[in-house]
Amino acid sequence: MTVKSKLTREIMPRTLRKILITAAVGIPTYFVTDDNGPFLGNDAEPQAWGLVLTVFISSVVIVVQYLIDVDRQLESTRLEMVAGMSRINEATELFGLVEASAVQTDVVTQLVRNATRVDRGMPALVQAFAQTEIARISTLLRELGEGNVIYEGEDRDWLLGLTANTQRSLDALSLNLVDQGITEFDGGFWTTDAGQRYLEAQRDRIREGVRIRRIFFVDRSEVESEKFRRICKMHSEIGVQVRVLTPNTLVTPLGLFDFIVFDDVVSYEVTPSPQVGEITTHTFVHTLLVLEPPQVKRRTDRFRELWELASPLA
Repeated sequence: MTVKSKLTREIMPRTLRKILITAAVGIPTYFVTDDNGPFLGNDAEPQAWGLVLTVFISSVVIVVQYLIDVDRQLESTRLEMVAGMSRINEATELFGLVEASAVQTDVVTQLVRNATRVDRGMPALVQAFAQTEIARISTLLRELGEGNVIYEGEDRDWLLGLTANTQRSLDALSLNLVDQGITEFDGGFWTTDAGQRYLEAQRDRIREGVRIRRIFFVDRSEVESEKFRRICKMHSEIGVQVRVLTPNTLVTPLGLFDFIVFDDVVSYEVTPSPQVGEITTHTFVHTLLVLEPPQVKRRTDRFRELWELASPLA
């Protein structure tokens, strides 16, 4: 529909209504003021005065209707301006909050601008996928602000992102239940694409002066395994400080879990799925980001204790 036709459809009913109302007032007025009418009778002014009075009253009716329409339009304009100002104020407030936060303003602006590229002409599946991803990022940012963040399953993007942005240190406790494959360390995490990317990210951070330490908690029988030693060598060759911890070193190995502490401020933790029989499934129940300072400090202190108990690989 063109703008012209839309305006015509809106204006015509109002114009017709004005004409009908004016006629409904003007015609009876004419008959009432007629020199043969019941009110003026034979002593009334000539018929011309009746016409003048009719036109005057009709004009008043038209003017009153016009003023009513103007008042309605002014009220509508006022409401639109209030709504517009409200949206502007909200946008200004949100932009101010973004500038006050630690998030870079241009990154948020770029996210919003890129979101507008998802138009209604795209397939419904693509639109739904974009909505899901935006909602996921929104949930992640909200939970980061609240404290701890949990993800059902495993999220390697968190691991790689935290590693790439670490500035000072990375301390990790790696349990064989998490790292190993079906037999020992063969086919485990370190031989996967994600494991290789993680090693590469650590290599880059070490080149920038970041200290990386890793404790492998394994059974004593696995210490002499060629496959395990190969994995330790993969780490030491890129500059990772490696130590080995066995169950007999601890008074009780209960309560140990796989975690990585980044810069002593964030702990990345995964909970592996339970082992079924003799088959080790390399899957996880959930991934947890711990940001609460007291909890992170407990992980940091625990790692230092285990580091003192662990031994370099002979």
